[in-house]
Amino acid sequence: MKRLFATIIAIIFVAGILFFYLMPPQKEVIETESPYNIDTYNRDKKKILIFSSKGGGGHTSVTNALYQYLEHDYCLGTSYIIPHILKSIDVFQKFSNEKVTFEDMHNWLAKKKWFSLLNLEYNLGLWFFALNRKNIEKSIEEYLLAYPPDLIISVVTVANGMVLSVAKKLNIPFLLIPTDLDAFAFLNQLDNPKYDKFHIALSYDKKSIRKQFEQKKIKSDYITYTGFPVKKEFLEPSIPKKYIREAFAIPNNKPVILLMMGSLGSDELLHFSKELSKLSISAHIIIALGKNEQIKAHIEKIKFPAHITKTVLGFTDKMPAIMAISDLFITKPGSVSINEAIYTEVPILLDNTTKTIAWEKFNSGFILDTGIGEVITKYNQIIPLVTNLLTDKEKRSQIKKNFQKLTHKNPEQEIRLLVKQILNK
Repeated sequence: MKRLFATIIAIIFVAGILFFYLMPPQKEVIETESPYNIDTYNRDKKKILIFSSKGGGGHTSVTNALYQYLEHDYCLGTSYIIPHILKSIDVFQKFSNEKVTFEDMHNWLAKKKWFSLLNLEYNLGLWFFALNRKNIEKSIEEYLLAYPPDLIISVVTVANGMVLSVAKKLNIPFLLIPTDLDAFAFLNQLDNPKYDKFHIALSYDKKSIRKQFEQKKIKSDYITYTGFPVKKEFLEPSIPKKYIREAFAIPNNKPVILLMMGSLGSDELLHFSKELSKLSISAHIIIALGKNEQIKAHIEKIKFPAHITKTVLGFTDKMPAIMAISDLFITKPGSVSINEAIYTEVPILLDNTTKTIAWEKFNSGFILDTGIGEVITKYNQIIPLVTNLLTDKEKRSQIKKNFQKLTHKNPEQEIRLLVKQILNK
């Protein structure tokens, strides 16, 4: 099945490239509706345009956090760069009569954990974007001329070299905020940039993170360490844990295991739930389905022993409170979830049971190097690792110290300050 889909994806990309090179280029249709929320309250404010993506939940989560940080002082707008600006080069829309987008395909493959195909999709996408660079830059320029911002913020991958080229041409400041700890996918065609209005906000000043930028010959002058842009609720003091437990009917005498595989919800939730039902120690398990509601019926059929209680949740905005009462966080190696756990100092158990997406490989090493959790490579490791992380007091104490060593700045304060400095130059 995977081989069949790999062939289909490759054919679609190649056919798309041939289509665009053999057929006369089509003029991109600019969206008629402004991306900015221009009302009486925002009319006199400086405009910030955020290039985002619906491919995966991380881009959306960071975009939402930026709105929380900045919308009081600025007029914000969001453009989902592929459907809003680059619609004509979305080969999946072309061959599905606009029923399936590139981002839809990405999310479906991620939910299935077909990471080999996601890596293929990414590599073909790099090739496709490189061959279409002139057309893409022209479309971006037309969009920015139609809806001129005072600052561009990008939280998307692949297109940033082209965005920088256009921003420099139009003399618009450009701030890149990678949503992955390993930013290589965000640095496509960003070799040795020279533009004094270009800025990069990174989460942590660590050698392993700086390496990609050094390889691209990106000067340190462009980089500011701001912390990772998590939602404000992760930065604010939590309400007493007692009340959160009462709200979710969680017994006071049990440690809490949070099982979540991203906002989209991976089918791996079922495998992990079955393994966790074999725990010999008392625990309460919160299984967060995300948007994968169809798996709920299968999870409800799993028989848990009396000493293990559970809560099954769909997509929820209560995750900061839930994470605040959790004693262990089991998740996929996505950077947003990892950073949310860092800001709430919850020990992490990372799922690495299958091949990982290229841009998330770094995260397993990051967890182990910083000593803030463990990595699962086989299902038979789940029970011993969970048991150890919940019962070994010395280990838990060391993990808490390691969280404190991993200095993380307040991203709301740092990003607001950085944006203010950029716009006041």
